[in-house]
Amino acid sequence: MVWGKVLGGFFGYLLLRWPGIFLGVLIGHWFDKALEQNMRQGGGAAMQKSFIDTLFAVLGHLAKSKGRVTEQDINYVSALMQHLKLNESAQAQAQEAFREGKKADYPLVTKVSAFRRQVGWRKDLLQIFVEQILVVALHDGKLEQAEYDVLLRVTQALGFRRAQLDLWLQMAQAGQRFRGGQGGGAGYQGSGPSQSPGERLDDAYAILGVTRQASFAEVKKAYRKLMAKHHPDKLAAQGLPPEMRESAQEKAQEIQAAYELIKSQQGSES
Repeated sequence: MVWGKVLGGFFGYLLLRWPGIFLGVLIGHWFDKALEQNMRQGGGAAMQKSFIDTLFAVLGHLAKSKGRVTEQDINYVSALMQHLKLNESAQAQAQEAFREGKKADYPLVTKVSAFRRQVGWRKDLLQIFVEQILVVALHDGKLEQAEYDVLLRVTQALGFRRAQLDLWLQMAQAGQRFRGGQGGGAGYQGSGPSQSPGERLDDAYAILGVTRQASFAEVKKAYRKLMAKHHPDKLAAQGLPPEMRESAQEKAQEIQAAYELIKSQQGSES
């Protein structure tokens, strides 16, 4: 956290000019540490519960948006619960949230906006939230307009623009192909059954959010930025539920694999 230091330094300068900056930053640092500790001890558990509740409610709403929830949808969400290693109590909580999200009158924007307020400044956590939804949305290899409309409402309620959603969708679709069409929980070694080496390389660039025309310096910058956002320890400190950390690790592995492929093709050194 840095806002305490930033604001402390600012007001310190207003009151005492340059000497006040040091004092203000110091006080702000104490404030940041106290706030972070309070979040970990008290607000962390509530925020983690909200993460799981909101995630599965949104998945329920997403599944219902197509008209009816299919058996494939239910099986995939059940598999996700197993993949996240939810205990019996957490699974019951997730199932209830999924059922709630399926209701026609489910207040999607209100609930997602409340989750955003609870998460606060932790944008990386919100990105992980969206990325997990995208993985589920693409599990059947297609994205219907109704599903896209739900995704757009969710991302906008979280404070992101349509352009960001579209970029994340491209990255998620590329990641799905890069993993061989598997939705998640698998390794990242082999290419998809019909991918040529050129297509696999294109997907590696797309996973990093850059085009094939990007310089290696641009590729490395994108890679480092994504790895910083998806570092499991950093996300854990921000309040990512323990159940989601394996998914974050898998995403980091995917990013790493894409970068290594590009690096080997360009013959550049890190």
